[in-house]
Amino acid sequence: MVTTTCTRPSNTDDSSDDVSLFYVVPPDQLVPDLHPHLGAFRAGEHVFATGYLVGLLEAPCLTYLRRRARAGQTPVGTRVEVTHRAPSIPGDRLHVIARRTSTTGNRCRFIVAARDQRGVLVADGHVTAQLVDTTAFRAQLRHRARDHPQPTAPSH
Repeated sequence: MVTTTCTRPSNTDDSSDDVSLFYVVPPDQLVPDLHPHLGAFRAGEHVFATGYLVGLLEAPCLTYLRRRARAGQTPVGTRVEVTHRAPSIPGDRLHVIARRTSTTGNRCRFIVAARDQRGVLVADGHVTAQLVDTTAFRAQLRHRARDHPQPTAPSH
């Protein structure tokens, strides 16, 4: 559950805004929940799954870009480099901060970090995300969908 999302400028020229959020680890985002049909995850420990953590670290970066998007643009993540340093359990309150470190055109690079309520560094790394043209992006998705046959139900 996200409890707070806020943007606070680090300086007056708005060149290195931080976006932060607080998140309470829910009981349904543990390792066995990530890909329950894959044995590697199903047999895993009951801690916050790295896959969900990666999405959580990407979220403030996308929020930062969404707030700066022009009409017809949408943010997408393009690169994630994360080190998962400590486990989290359901009920842990994570504070996630993303700080934009560079911008090239519509692409931004962020330093990201998550700490728990005890101040323990849970994860840190870098995320790259960019604004893309929504119409072109959706057209690409429709084209890809036409090239893929519809899945059929498995036979028993």
